[in-house]
Amino acid sequence: MKRCFQILCFLAVMAAAEDVCGILDLPTTWTKENSPYRITGDIQISPAARLTIEAGVTVLVATGEACGETRQLDWADSMYISIKAFGQLIIRGTEEEPVRIMPENHIPGKIQWDGIRLPTKDRSAAAIEHLHIMGANKAINASFGRFNVGNSLFMGNGTGIWLENEADLAIYNNVFTENLSSGIYISNSRPIIAANIFYKNSNFGIWSDSRIVRIQNNIFFGNADTDCRLCPVGVSRIVENKKSTVPTDRFGNIYSDPIFVGSEQEGTLTKRDPTLPTPIEDVKDTVLRQIYERAQGNTPRPEGNVNRPFGPSRYSPALNAAPRTDFFRNKDGSQGDIGLYGGQLGRFNKPISL
Repeated sequence: MKRCFQILCFLAVMAAAEDVCGILDLPTTWTKENSPYRITGDIQISPAARLTIEAGVTVLVATGEACGETRQLDWADSMYISIKAFGQLIIRGTEEEPVRIMPENHIPGKIQWDGIRLPTKDRSAAAIEHLHIMGANKAINASFGRFNVGNSLFMGNGTGIWLENEADLAIYNNVFTENLSSGIYISNSRPIIAANIFYKNSNFGIWSDSRIVRIQNNIFFGNADTDCRLCPVGVSRIVENKKSTVPTDRFGNIYSDPIFVGSEQEGTLTKRDPTLPTPIEDVKDTVLRQIYERAQGNTPRPEGNVNRPFGPSRYSPALNAAPRTDFFRNKDGSQGDIGLYGGQLGRFNKPISL
């Protein structure tokens, strides 16, 4: 499916959506060629089954009738449509073609479906990378699991990732933004949380239950209540660093604007940057203007691409700020960046290293 940004193109794609719901008893793959998939009722993956969602797939959650005798886990599950994985769930998008799951008629700030449930005790039950997920009560709700969630966008959900009952996940290189409660909620679990951005969530970046959790080399900014509630001692406590003016705690967590490409802050810094040439339109002298036009053909321009949502600007503190291990290295082998596009050096479903 080609990327469509115009309303008419989106409606044309919607008309061709494949309706799915009910119990999956056999290994199933959702492909880009058959995308989008329109969920009209609960999806339940049986213990012996597996659902694989390939890169470039769009999943639209619609209001419909229940189909099949799907198991209801609690009140929220019975009120909203969910994806319940009692078997394996593999979501494997790419940077260029993430998997997108969102309400069919998405209304920012409104909860319209339940999310992805992972209640199984099988520690290899899931692997999730390059997922963009919106409008869910709890976008990912995990219990007992031990798997990776990386390079994903959690935007406008109730909670981005809800962890309970020994859900010891590795959560890295994600962006959590505009979630109504928190980016991550932690109860009786010991996840590893590294190289993520928690940006302008309505209450908390992270809500923890005071257990020992590894939280390092993340960026927190603009979370309305607090960045990290009841988190381990030292998280959010700024330490003096003579080598940097960026506020940082002793775990390498940064408390500063991540400065995304295309943001107002990037525009302000670009105008003040003495290393960049004066924009041609600001040069009034005709002779100088001709010189500038010839010279700018060989002058480096500001890095970044506004088509990469939440991509770091050249001024971003996220650059080269991930943990200094091979796991977090960027695709070009350089020191890893924090956020959606950091890391990715062939690490799908590998154990995290810090």
